[in-house]
Order: sequence, then C-alpha cells, then structure tokens
Amino acid sequence: MIAQTVEFLGGVPVQASGAQVLRRWNSRMSRCVNSSGVENTALDWLLQIRGNMYEHLSDENNELAFSDKATLYCDPSEPSFGARQSKESKLCDFFNLPKMLGWNIQEDGARRMVSGTATLDHVIQRWLYFEVLAQVFGHLPDYKWQDFVKGSREDGYISTSNLPGYLERWLDSEKKSKANETKSRLIRIQQVLDKARFYVLQHCAVSSGKEKPTWEIKDDLALSLMILGETLTRALSLIQKKLGFRIEGWCSHDLRSQGWGYSKLILQRLNEEGWCAKAIRMLQALLRGNSIGLVYLYTIRSSGSRGRDHSQCTATECKEVEFRQIQGRPGPTQYHYCENTTSDFCSEADYTRHGQAQKPPNCKTDADAHPTVHGQKLAEIINRGNIPLLQYHRGKRDFQVVEMDQSFDKSYAIFSHVWTDGFGHLEGNKTNICVLDMFSRMLEKVTVLRTGKQSAQPELFWFDTLAIPVEDRYVVERRKAIKQMHDIYTYAKYTIVLDLSLMRTTAGRGYSNPAMKITMCRWMKRLWTLQEAVLSKNLYFCFSDRLYPMSQLEDMFLDEDSELQSSIPSLARTYYAGILGEIRPKIHEEFRKNQGWTAQSEFLALVWKATQWRSTAHPIHETLSLATLLNLDTDFFANDVKPKEGTDEYQQECDDRMVELLSRFAAMSSCPIPPGMIFLPGPRLTKRGFGWAPRSWLSSHEIDSPDPLSLPDQGNTRLNLTQGLEVQFPGFLLHDLGVEKNEFSMHEEIYFPTDSTLLEWYRVQPAQETTHFPEDQRLSSHDLAIIVPRMPVVDIRETALFVAVKKVFGEIRQVEILNRVWISREEEPGTVHDWSNRHREGHPDAMSAGERLPPTTKWCVDGPSHPDPEIRKTKEEIFDDEEIKPPKTSQTATFWSKMKWLVSH
Repeated sequence: MIAQTVEFLGGVPVQASGAQVLRRWNSRMSRCVNSSGVENTALDWLLQIRGNMYEHLSDENNELAFSDKATLYCDPSEPSFGARQSKESKLCDFFNLPKMLGWNIQEDGARRMVSGTATLDHVIQRWLYFEVLAQVFGHLPDYKWQDFVKGSREDGYISTSNLPGYLERWLDSEKKSKANETKSRLIRIQQVLDKARFYVLQHCAVSSGKEKPTWEIKDDLALSLMILGETLTRALSLIQKKLGFRIEGWCSHDLRSQGWGYSKLILQRLNEEGWCAKAIRMLQALLRGNSIGLVYLYTIRSSGSRGRDHSQCTATECKEVEFRQIQGRPGPTQYHYCENTTSDFCSEADYTRHGQAQKPPNCKTDADAHPTVHGQKLAEIINRGNIPLLQYHRGKRDFQVVEMDQSFDKSYAIFSHVWTDGFGHLEGNKTNICVLDMFSRMLEKVTVLRTGKQSAQPELFWFDTLAIPVEDRYVVERRKAIKQMHDIYTYAKYTIVLDLSLMRTTAGRGYSNPAMKITMCRWMKRLWTLQEAVLSKNLYFCFSDRLYPMSQLEDMFLDEDSELQSSIPSLARTYYAGILGEIRPKIHEEFRKNQGWTAQSEFLALVWKATQWRSTAHPIHETLSLATLLNLDTDFFANDVKPKEGTDEYQQECDDRMVELLSRFAAMSSCPIPPGMIFLPGPRLTKRGFGWAPRSWLSSHEIDSPDPLSLPDQGNTRLNLTQGLEVQFPGFLLHDLGVEKNEFSMHEEIYFPTDSTLLEWYRVQPAQETTHFPEDQRLSSHDLAIIVPRMPVVDIRETALFVAVKKVFGEIRQVEILNRVWISREEEPGTVHDWSNRHREGHPDAMSAGERLPPTTKWCVDGPSHPDPEIRKTKEEIFDDEEIKPPKTSQTATFWSKMKWLVSH
C-alpha cells in the first residue's frame, strides 16, 4: 500500500501551477482506476482505498491538490555507499554522505555548503531517500536504484511501485541468512532509520501549516521522506517480530517510534479546506506523527462534514455552531429521516426555510407527528426503581412504554447518539415519527444479522431522548435515571451508534476505511458517548449503506495489519483504543460473574487517554459522566449547580467535584490512580493534597514520551489526602555548586552532569508555554530535584517534573511541583565538551551536579502551597475532621505515622 504514496504525495516540477497539479492528479488516477477495471493501483494498494476511491476523486468538491509523483532532485547514479560493494557494511558512509556531497550538516539543523554545487534538496534526497533505500536493500542481489525512479534526469520522478516486492524479498532474505548476519544487518538498519527519522522529525516536519521547517527543502520532498521512512520503519518492526529478534536497546517494536512527523503540505491543505483546528491537532496526536495516516484520512474524509463552519475553532476548542434558532429559541436542529426524499436527512431548519412549518418537502411520512412520552409516566416508573423501555410497531404506528424492573428480565437494545446531531429535543420527551420508523428498520436489520430471521414482535429499546424526563419539575427523577444508566447500558443486548456524519457516507471496503471514519466521527468526540461505548456489550455503527457490527470489523484487522508495507490498519484502529476496546470484554466478564466490577489502575489510565480529546457541553458534567462510567455513586455529582457557567465560582465547583472523584478512588481497597498522572499536562487542581492532579481529563493534549499512563504500576501508589500522591519513580537530586538557585528563573534551560567524569549530561527545558523557568521563592528555599518516568532517558526528549523538596520523612521525599519539563540526554560530543569545560572553569550556569536516584525512590507529590484557611489548619485540626480521623493511637504516635495511616486507607 505504501508503494505509491510517495508518487501520490510528492511534488511536480517546481514550475507547475496548482491547476496543473490538480489536472495531472485527476487524469492519472482516472486512467489507473479505469484501465484495469479493478482497484489495484499502487496508490490504491498503498492507501487501502477500496469501494469509494473513485467516487471521492471524481467529486469536484473533493479533489486532492497533490500530484501523484515526487520530483527527482538528485542524481541517484552517484555511488551508492550502502550497496553491496564489499562484505563489510558501510554504515559509516551513511553518516558521512553529506560531507562527501560537499555539505556540513549538524544535528541541531545547522547546514552549510563547503564545496561543490549540490543544492540542499539534492543532498537531502540523495542522503535520506536513496541512501536509506541502499542501506536497507543494498544486500539484496537484485537491488538497483533505477527501480525507484521513472523518467529522465530532467523530468524524472521517484516511484515506489517496486517497493512492496523489495520488502517481501528483504523478509525472505533474512529468513534464509545466518543468525549473526541477520542480527548485524537489522541493528545497522535500525541505526540508519533512527538517525534519518531524527533529522526528518527535527528539521523537515512541522506541527502546523503556518510553521516553517528548519530546512528549506521542497514540501513534496519532505513528505516523500516521511512516507518512505514510516513504511521502512514499520517493515523493520514487523520483520523483527517475525524473526523473534529482540535485543533491548537495539530494536523498537513501539508504534510511537514509527511516525516521522507531519508535512507542511498536508497540514496546509487541511487548513485551506476548513478542517476544524482542534480535529487537526487531535489527529496529529492520535496518529502518533504518521503522515501516512493523515494523508489517508484526508482522502476518505466524510461527506458528513460538509457545510459545517469551523472558521472560529482553535487548537483546544471546536466552536462549530451546534445550535440554531428554531421558532425563536436556541436548540439543536431536530432531524427527520425520510426515506422518500432526495436526501435521507432533512432538518427543521431546512424545511422551515421553504415555508413549511411541520413537513419537509417530498416527505411521504407523517412528519408532523411527534410521538411523546409524558414526563409523569416516566417519573412514576423511575421512582419505583424501574426502567422505562420503548416499543414501536411501525405498521400500526403504535408506540408504547414498557416498564422493566431491576432484574433486567427483558431483552432490549439501545440507541446511542450525539444530542446535537438532531436526535434530542429541548421541549419534551418526543421525536419525529419518521425517526421511529428508521429505528424500527434498524432493529429489524440487526435482528436478522444476529439470528438470521425476523422477530415476531418489535424489539424493545431504550433511547434517552424518550426515556429520561427533561422537564424542570422532574429534576430528582432525572438524577435517578442518570444513576441507572451504568446498568442500563451494561445489560443491553446491543447498542446502535447514530452519528450523522457516518449515516451520510458509505462504510467502504476493508477495515481501514470504516475504522478511520469512525475515528473521525462526532460520536467519538463527545464525553457521554464514551460510557455508552465502553459499557455496551455489542456495538453496531450505522453507515448509509449498512449497519456494521464492531465485532465483524475487528475480525478483519489482523489480516490487513500483517502487510509489511501498510501501517494504515493499525492507525485506523485508533477508534478501538478510544472506546477501550481491549479492556471492554474484561469489564463485561467481571460484571457477569460478580454483578459489578471495580476500576483498576490500568482501566483509569485507558479512560484518561480516551477522554482527553472528547468534550461536553457543560464542564460540570465531566465528573458526572466519569462517575457513571466508573460505577460510582453519582448523587454528589448530579447536584444542581448554582454558580453561573464561566465564573470563578463555577470553576471552583468543577474543581471540588474532581477532588471528590479522586478522593473516592483513594477510598478503594486498592488505589486505582495511575502513578504517571503526575506527569500529565494542563492546569492542575489547587487544593492541598491534589496539586498533582489535572483539573480536567478533557485536556486536548498529545501523549508525551514516554506515555505517562503506560508506565508500570508498582502497587505502591497511595493518595495522602493532605500531602499529595505517593509514588515511586527514579530521578535526580540537584546539588548547587555555586549558582544561586533562584537564578534558574532567568534560564531557558538548565543542564547538569551525573558524575565526576563529566561524560554524561542532561538538558532540562520547561514543557509548558513559558520559555523560562518561573520565578519562585522555592527555588532558593528548598532543595531541587527532577522526577523522571524511567531510567535511562532514551528518547529525543522525555517528560519529567522539576520539583522542590520540602521535607524528607524517612524514605519519602515530600515535594511540590515547580514545572513540568522536558529532559534529554545530551549526545552531541561538542556540546558535552563545552559544558564540561564551563563546569571546570566554574561558570555559574554549569555549576549543578545531578545525583541519580533509583526507581525505588519514594515521592509524595503535591502542587504549590496555597494560603487558604483549609490549608492553614494545624496537624491536630486536620485530624479533627471526622471523615479522615484515624484509629486512636498512643500519645507518642508521630504525625507522619498518622499520615501513613491515611495513605494505607
């Protein structure tokens, strides 16, 4: 599949206009599809586009403004230093090639022509494209660079149509080679790809379409490097797995290390076509730096996104207009689903413009009929502790409410939807009759899919629009209904997912197409739908052409994900992680055996990852939704909020509820709080003892390296209600050798050695928006330390915490967070030499010494102290609080022993 991504995404000769690019793309792809009669073009194979590839390309509004080939900037006939010129590998030549071509290129991006006439484009393509190919395939007897070029030197272009064959021959060659030869070669190739990825990530990739990369190379060249690199990196990882090759530190099976960054070319195109800024940022994070995934998603973008205005969106907030003025009051558009209209969905806002108050044009159903469930009836059922189910006879137009008690003795289905998609109603528990007709047909289709035959009676179903009372006088009943939702979803036979963007597009063939569309749909971006997805035993996604069972979709994943050349299936499976796909079966099995389940650290970590890109209309609902998902009592979180939304008082109420949620975790017999939460980004709570915790789980931040919530839990995490979260992590204690510690605030970075040899140095930089360390009195009044997630630090940069050590109680260091930081081990010999000299000469900015602390180091982590009355309590007053009072102890018991009691309880 990757074979022709480069052709697809590359450039055309520089002088070609945008219109020429577009015509060349459309013309070439039309010939590719139509000439063979089957979808087996290299581009199709690369991008896994099946059923609707030509449909998108032939749509004038969906044309891709890319050419299908990347310009040839260099002369590949120059000696290929990585090819088989001798029995010895030529690894050193890969690193020396720029100098051989007359350029001096440094890791920090500095570049200078020292001789010759080769342009930077020439050198980079010759080095990071053709020499990478030679290093990977040079040992194959039939390797020749001509297989990756088409046309003449003047108007030639690079081609990857032969890449799939090379990948297969590479695998066959390794299977037949001697073990030591294979081991040596795979290590060498890993080194080449790691170094090439470093340069591309650092100096060719960008994070936004407005950003300029460090190197001024052509955009098509940058994108071709990323796509080739991602393909070869994935192939290497799969070959390592197939051969059982695993040497710690010498190979990588981590998907996060396979992305080579994003090209300005594709990000600019997304911006120009009006994509939501938050969605772009979300995709960049979820796709783990893989340009291939972003390009693929661009080609299959859903027609359901048309007509939406995202011009006001920011990287952290989608400001698409979700509400319209209907009959003088704000509210979501309520949709009709009319089989006989030219468009399946027509909204009230659409047909009122035609002067029809109740009925869409050409609608053959009774669109003015609004079946209603009276709030009083719902309230009576809910107050008896029972659940209102619904049943609809389409032929008779008979709609009724069926009461089910807590034994859950009735078989029923659920419809899950985004309320603002048009299936909710502000004025009461009602919907349009044609929507119920649609529901009836869907239930019939699922019954046939599951049993092979039609049911004699209409299926019972639960639909929140009709089953949860919305009128103000039923506030108590509404709380009770929300409290039931955990069990309602858990006991349902299946759940049908209604998302307008999916319902307006076909599923497409294969795994990747529908999976990627699900990843991008609005249903995946709302917080309330997460619990509905996780708690449901079986999910069916509704596309315009079919109801797609998630189980059937996932059955196709392993087959498609085994191809050496294609990373698309694993990237498209992002939706699966977003609904906790791996752990859902465990939840339901435990619930079946024990009639309930208890959240563990692993589950909480997955929930945080799944929620960070979701949103809710009202921030106060965040903890209520999480409590429902985590099977906690929701009464406290469902209370009415008196402060006005957007005020400081409202934010304080949100903070108090988050504190309560975390406190309930601490009360469990085994604290499920993942220790890596201390490294998470975003604003933190201000209450003492909780300053380590994010204010919100809806953080909209990409996952750092290493992933803080994938770190192993040693089982020693405890929440001390007044002191902080007790965790175990390695770190560094910073010893001052002369510099005034409060001068740290003047620096953009700090650096320190770890022993007297001065051979190992670490660089530390602020990870937040600030470019300098903050001015903080704790810099001069406390010892300083850095908590790191793991040791050694192996990535280009890794997240860490810069902390002030307040006290040391036995083995536990009580610390306050100063900054979330990036830490990296300095590997540039010139920089290490310079820092060592400055240290020996006594320069103030190089006068810190780092003392390594082992992984068993215990920390009690909190945020900064706050001078509020709650925090100024004395030790004795704290223990006068009834809810946290420990058992009576002897008068000689120390305060810390009491703290230890809190930790263990």
